[in-house]
Amino acid sequence: MIMKDNDTMENQISHEVKLSDRQIEFLVKCIDISSSIEDLKPDFSESEIIRKLSELNDEIQETKHGQDLMYNDFNY
Repeated sequence: MIMKDNDTMENQISHEVKLSDRQIEFLVKCIDISSSIEDLKPDFSESEIIRKLSELNDEIQETKHGQDLMYNDFNY
């Protein structure tokens, strides 16, 4: 996965990051743990990256475990 941001109006530095599936899974777990411990209030850009990572993680889990996981259909 490649994440790329353009410079914002505030001229913040942007970075490009390549992440493996395993790294995405790890980051999503870290976000889940930290949000359960602290009352996080991410701004819009932070929420966007959390949303994108979550979507990617959903795709990874679906690929690994099939659609049963996506719909919590564990009745075989």
